[in-house]
Amino acid sequence: MKKTNTLVFAVLTTLMLGNLSGCLSQNIEEASEDGSSPLDGEQQASLTTHCTEIAEVERCWMLLVPEQLPAGETVPMVLDLHGGGGTNSLQYNMSGFAQLAEAQGFIVAYPQAHGERNWDIDIDGLRNDYDDMGYLMTIINTTIEAHPVDTNRIHMTGWSNGCMMTQRFAVETQSVLSSAGCMSGYLMKEAPATYLAPIPFMEVHGVLDPVVQYLDNTAITTIAIGNPGAGFNRGAVQNMEYWADLNGCSGAVHELLEVGQNYDIRGYDECESGAEVRLMSLHLAGHNAYQGGTPNSIPTTQMLWEFLSQFSIEG
Repeated sequence: MKKTNTLVFAVLTTLMLGNLSGCLSQNIEEASEDGSSPLDGEQQASLTTHCTEIAEVERCWMLLVPEQLPAGETVPMVLDLHGGGGTNSLQYNMSGFAQLAEAQGFIVAYPQAHGERNWDIDIDGLRNDYDDMGYLMTIINTTIEAHPVDTNRIHMTGWSNGCMMTQRFAVETQSVLSSAGCMSGYLMKEAPATYLAPIPFMEVHGVLDPVVQYLDNTAITTIAIGNPGAGFNRGAVQNMEYWADLNGCSGAVHELLEVGQNYDIRGYDECESGAEVRLMSLHLAGHNAYQGGTPNSIPTTQMLWEFLSQFSIEG
């Protein structure tokens, strides 16, 4: 790997009345209630819809390709996964990757989960038969065939359930992603023994998150999906430490790398094969960890992209 330059009770009551996906869907709708596109008015990119059949089900995704890509050069690709119960169009509106793609010249795919619109993170209560892993690989391969994608610079991100799926994909594939980073979600089960190549990873999480809690999610996991050991209970710091173990990072404890207004970033710089691990903690934010969910408009997507875009797979 190389570098290229009283609240808890209310939440538990909500989860007892509805499943996790409904809760996350409500958060998505609130975060994107204006329904506007980040490129409306002066759109400088092509946003198209593509479909194929996966596991006998038609699966579609949106693809954003900036009009002014560097001539004769390959460019990075990002897959941006929506939260549970949500849609790819809401993720497109909310995450901010569309603006970054237009400004910096990279391609973004917005996959759409099927059925109840939850990603299969392979734990009881959140599994499906739609082959989400194969679907995401199909998006990557199809885009590589049609556009000048740099196969050494493919990145994945997402929100909530989409963040969990991002982490599952990262640990269950080899030599596909150059880095992964996402908002408000954890790796929900142990990584398989096949995880060998360290993948740089960063998570952004609101300390006040009532849905995927920052400290300990045992109670919410038990009520929402009936699986108290499903991984939610790791918490944000524990999830970072697990990734540090996976990536062979040195150091007995993580370092505090940056302190800003209402946030800090901690993690590990020295990991196997040049990988790094980060956790960005938003002190006054809840489940929406994007810029619009922070009280002083912290540019979390920009900061996440600055981390992700440093890395490429060695050829």
